[in-house]
Amino acid sequence: MNTPPTIALVTPSFNQAAYLGRTLNSVIGQGYPHLEYVVMDGASTDGSVALIEAAAHALHAWESQPDGGQADAINRGFACTSGEIMGWLNSDDVLLPDCLHTIGDIFAQFPQIMWITGLGLTIDAADRVIQTRTPFGYFKPLIRHGWYHGRGLGFVRQEGTFWRRALWEQAGGYVDEPRHMSMDYDLWRRFAVYADLVTVEQPLAAYRVHDLQKTADLSRYYAEIGTRLPSWTRAITLPMRAVLTPLVFPLSPRLTWDGTRSRWQFHPGATFERAF
Repeated sequence: MNTPPTIALVTPSFNQAAYLGRTLNSVIGQGYPHLEYVVMDGASTDGSVALIEAAAHALHAWESQPDGGQADAINRGFACTSGEIMGWLNSDDVLLPDCLHTIGDIFAQFPQIMWITGLGLTIDAADRVIQTRTPFGYFKPLIRHGWYHGRGLGFVRQEGTFWRRALWEQAGGYVDEPRHMSMDYDLWRRFAVYADLVTVEQPLAAYRVHDLQKTADLSRYYAEIGTRLPSWTRAITLPMRAVLTPLVFPLSPRLTWDGTRSRWQFHPGATFERAF
């Protein structure tokens, strides 16, 4: 049996005490034995530090001090880890039960897979599920050319995306610190130069929507990524994706659970490199 890999997970946070405890519990409560969990707090004043201190016994490292923003916190958090598998979880989102064991099993079983993402799941401030969604299908050339945003082919959901450190280093080993909204979008484009994104056909984490999140207004996000598609194109692309997803998604790289053999089954998907 393959040895489960060490997972390096970073949570950047600033004044998110209303949700941070649930984020921490969703990670620590899984009891994954090979975990480097780092919390980088930007000198919060809302009680966040007390929550982190209560969980400090289960953390690889933590700090609470002024920083240069979310991307700076992520980069510095990863710098004090060495785990083979990496990801970050924002302080208002949560991992789903057994997520870390699932991730560890997948990366141990499939050394050829460099990064994965789960199906989308959205919750509200009270942890109620308000949306589930199967992605259109993630294809390396389309990620590389920047088509995965809300006005295009949907998002690559950051909270449920994990990758090998080798890919991180190959793509430069950083998230772009001048970006305040789109650091994940930029990172995915760099990853897609080197490897296919594989969808795990189950949710791995949940994205929380609430009134105070910075993504409530996406105008800055779209300014950062430089999309020329106006906001009304979403009204066209959403129904188009809904119609095409059942046809296109099976062509994308993905992992399905084989219940008869109690293991994951890898489907490499179609190759479209020559078309782009």
